[in-house]
Amino acid sequence: MAMQKESKFRDKGTKAPSFLGFLKIFNRYTVTWIILTAGATFAYGYFMDWQTLRSAGIGTWVATMSAEFILVGLIVAFLMVFVNDRRQTTDPIQRMFPVVIWGRKWLVKMGPLLRQYLFLNDQEETPYNRITRNWIHESSKGVRNTIGFGSQLDMDQVGTTIIMPATFTNTTIKSGDETGDHYEKVIGAHTRVEPVTMKHFVHISAMSYGALSFRAHAALNEGAKMAGIMHNTGEGSLAPCHEYGGGDLIFQIGTAKYGIRDEEGNMDDELLRKMAQHPQVKMMEIKLAQGAKPGKGGMLLKEKITKEISEIRKVPMGKDAYAPARHKEFNDVEGLFDFIDRVRGVAKMPVGIKMVIGHTAEIEAIAEKMKNEPGRGPDYIVIDGGDGGTGAAPLVLSSYCGLPLKQAIAVADWALKYHGVREKVVLFASGKIATPIDIAVAMALGADAVYIARGFMLALGCIQALECHTNHCPTGIATQNKSLEKALDIQAAAKRVETYAQVLYKETTMLCESSGYASPDQITPDDIMVVTSPGHLDYLSELHGVSAYEASLERTQARKKGMSVGEMKMKEAEG
Repeated sequence: MAMQKESKFRDKGTKAPSFLGFLKIFNRYTVTWIILTAGATFAYGYFMDWQTLRSAGIGTWVATMSAEFILVGLIVAFLMVFVNDRRQTTDPIQRMFPVVIWGRKWLVKMGPLLRQYLFLNDQEETPYNRITRNWIHESSKGVRNTIGFGSQLDMDQVGTTIIMPATFTNTTIKSGDETGDHYEKVIGAHTRVEPVTMKHFVHISAMSYGALSFRAHAALNEGAKMAGIMHNTGEGSLAPCHEYGGGDLIFQIGTAKYGIRDEEGNMDDELLRKMAQHPQVKMMEIKLAQGAKPGKGGMLLKEKITKEISEIRKVPMGKDAYAPARHKEFNDVEGLFDFIDRVRGVAKMPVGIKMVIGHTAEIEAIAEKMKNEPGRGPDYIVIDGGDGGTGAAPLVLSSYCGLPLKQAIAVADWALKYHGVREKVVLFASGKIATPIDIAVAMALGADAVYIARGFMLALGCIQALECHTNHCPTGIATQNKSLEKALDIQAAAKRVETYAQVLYKETTMLCESSGYASPDQITPDDIMVVTSPGHLDYLSELHGVSAYEASLERTQARKKGMSVGEMKMKEAEG
């Protein structure tokens, strides 16, 4: 039944643009341009080439006017742009320099592409530099991803990460190019639901159908099935593309309750129960916040809302879809635990939460309540760093809000250990993780597993065109434009997803085995060092989490005194 359903959906999702869509290019400007150009060309030909019209006939006369039509068209276009630029009032420089300003606009538009391919060196570009992108592309295709003549990284540069190899390793660990298969994590054991056992520490992060195309999600799910990893649906609900390959799914419950909500936007327990009975859904995840835009709900641009997406999410077409910033069912830790109990009671499976760390008191409150009320709380926690990405987000939130992943995961790990509940929770790290060293660092700081989003997009074929928010993704991944989507072959892309996941497992394990460990969940923050100044290295355990924890203590003390931290310190300085 599922295959029939997805096949029908797939046919809808890949049809060619309609003729009506083609007609949309004939707007008032293009129609006016055509009329003026045709009229001016006719007038020119009639008065300047009357003899050809009389002697050779109208057909020959029209044919001789083709060059004149092109010239007149250019002149008319120039004049129309000039008049429009002079009359508009939104852009002063466009009004002052009509027509020529479009050369500047073209350069601004092309600037990222020119810098990416011509001007930036291999380590400059963000969010992922060329070295990382090329490594992912090569790894996902199964071609040689090794380098020659030494590393291009400056190992004295501040921020460089160095993993500490062990001279005398554990003799039970495999050596050389062989890597062991020792990883295993169980989710849900302490809450008496049917537990989920993970054999892989890499999983596909939450990306909704709508943000990504049908073919992209179909390839991700088929690749997930082949690699033995889990595929998060994202907050946009479960769509037929998530069923495509039969891969295990994590159903994410966003603030808008897409796919499981009633007409008022409240969670419908019966719809949730039906969703939980889907054979591919293994866990539920309550999204509290997203690293790229904490404090703001998900947004899907109206250009990406097709008829199918509208039906799946139960949102209108022609309008941007905004999810609320927070869940209306709760506003404190007690309410969160009640909501988790409700979801778990209906779904009968592990339930996790996805959060962004702000003040450490919040994660401490969750940990303390788990300690005081055994059997309650999340089965797993996804810590999304402020350096996480998304298809569309306000710059101010994406760039300046939320603790970066390294500090956030360290703080969460510390809080759970401090309250004695660490073994009850599986921690996922999410946010700009794409390479084996990223995974090793996250797991050394406390993560049990990782979510990867943009890395898998690069494996699909993403070229980091930075067009995710425009619906013009040239690779057919982050778009609902059906003509662009056809660029992505599902089976070939699924194979790249599988290969990338397996390379990450193998090479992360290789890193850890070089340090004397059988699995990356055994590595510690004292096995990795970071250059903090030229010639000086510090352990991860010293760098991440400590300052945030100290700041949290100071804030708690200051609030008890009714002061800001700065005021408290000035008061103490006075004696």
